Amino acid sequence: MLVRATRTLSTWTLRALFYIALFGVVVVAHLAINSMLRAQGWGGGVSLLTAGVIVLVLVIVVTNAAEWLRDRLRERRELQRVQQRLPSGPCCVVWRAPEQKEKSVRELLEAEGEAEHSDMPWDVVGPLRARYPRLARRLGIEGIAIAEFEVGADGRAKNINCVDAWPSDVFYEAAREALQHAKFQPKDVHVRFGASYKMPFVFRISGASKARDSGRRARELRPTLAAAQQAVERIRTGSP
Repeated sequence: MLVRATRTLSTWTLRALFYIALFGVVVVAHLAINSMLRAQGWGGGVSLLTAGVIVLVLVIVVTNAAEWLRDRLRERRELQRVQQRLPSGPCCVVWRAPEQKEKSVRELLEAEGEAEHSDMPWDVVGPLRARYPRLARRLGIEGIAIAEFEVGADGRAKNINCVDAWPSDVFYEAAREALQHAKFQPKDVHVRFGASYKMPFVFRISGASKARDSGRRARELRPTLAAAQQAVERIRTGSP
């Protein structure tokens, strides 16, 4: 399954948007304070000067507060990165050229997962939805996860285990969450329960790497919508 996400806004873009918004606030605040002072009987020059001083103080307070908040968010993001064992910089998924005969262990696992998925006697009902890890997306980190699971009589994945995950287990957690929300239906009436299947998940950011897109794409996971769909399904079937 291919899970794709778009790039988040860069630091320069966010900073430009912040200063544009700040400029709008300064203009509106200056006009409002000047009008209020004139309504109180202040002269034109004095009201303009006083309004300018008040706006300058406001700008200093807002910019310092923004810098403090940015530092706190940076520290929190770095702590989360260490806890999730993510690399410090962008990390892209790269495949070797098809003409190269040597294959890594990861490539062999992916090929094995794709082969087992194609032979799996189950079809996914509806789109398979997955959530791209938020911090990994923000840091520009791509990843791979191969999950092994069984399909129960109710068509739900169970006994989900991690075969491989790179560069962090957060990608496996996203794959496991996607499988937990998925539902399968048999391709044939004669299916064998208890068999395990492997499914690879490739997490890519658009434009971050030149890896070729292939395989079925997973849609973005919306847990609230999935929970509502499951509730409606339970009501229809009458199951508790």
